Amino acid sequence: MAYQMAFYLARKGFYVLITIILILSFNFVLFRVMPGDPSHVLIPRGANATTVQELRQYYGLDKPTYVQYAMYMEGIFTGHLGKTFTVRAGSEISDVLVIYTGNTLVLVGTGTVLSIFFGVILGRETAWRRGKMGDRLGSAFFLIFYCMPTFLFALVLLTLFAHYIPSWPISGTTGDDYYMYDIWGKILDRAQHTLLPMFALTIETVATFSIITRSSLIDVLTEDYMVTAVAKGLRGRQVLKRHAMPNAMLPVVTVIAMNVGWILSGSIMIEIIFSYQGLGWLTWKAVWSHDYPLLQSAFMLETIAVLVANFIADLLLGILDPRVKT
Repeated sequence: MAYQMAFYLARKGFYVLITIILILSFNFVLFRVMPGDPSHVLIPRGANATTVQELRQYYGLDKPTYVQYAMYMEGIFTGHLGKTFTVRAGSEISDVLVIYTGNTLVLVGTGTVLSIFFGVILGRETAWRRGKMGDRLGSAFFLIFYCMPTFLFALVLLTLFAHYIPSWPISGTTGDDYYMYDIWGKILDRAQHTLLPMFALTIETVATFSIITRSSLIDVLTEDYMVTAVAKGLRGRQVLKRHAMPNAMLPVVTVIAMNVGWILSGSIMIEIIFSYQGLGWLTWKAVWSHDYPLLQSAFMLETIAVLVANFIADLLLGILDPRVKT
């Protein structure tokens, strides 16, 4: 058993490593075929030839593509991701990513945890009461918000608060006086700026987890071994907790892993609408600015997070269902 588990881990780890290398290579090529020249962003209008050459040398744009690729891969594995062209121009990308990643973890990380918690509970309760009024109302709620575009609900929230509660902050990550507050003032200020985008994000993703949990649990509840458990004298909630939920969680774990992996990518639409400066907003800003190094680093961080999350999901599925390892 231990040998089988070790082989399973080694095989999955090898696949993840190969996938990361392929994605990093594709990541490099993708931004080299995008329209536009990043040097136009860097070089001031009317600059002389000497200035142009120095800037291109500083950012490595004067080197052949294969040399840039070697420098790119070396920088990734040594932790030197380069310097930004636009956002905090000239700063180390790693320093910039730390700031925006922290903002995204506050918003999307907390929102995802809340979505998983409430989504699984609501899906479980509606499945347990399938066919009843609670199930019908819950299912209608899930479908409405599952089908509703993310930006639409966010815009509705923003409009309502701007009209009825004009004093409530509806944009930005923090207020202008954030650094003048004490620790509690900073927490309150950030909470106020985060509440609306987090609510918009959570409502959307709660519906996803609820639908998947409900569908999976209903399938499990109709299995023969559930009837056997009831025939043995187990009460309803015991059957639900001991037999139904562990088996129903298999597809839910996969969806949770995908959402956890996408935490670092942020929610681009939510962050843009509320001007919340997280990784999603940073990625959008870098796309418009043709900031190759920043885009490459942001995409690298996002894809690795997704791959690691899926790797962890594979391990969890192997524990929950030993048949997966074979």
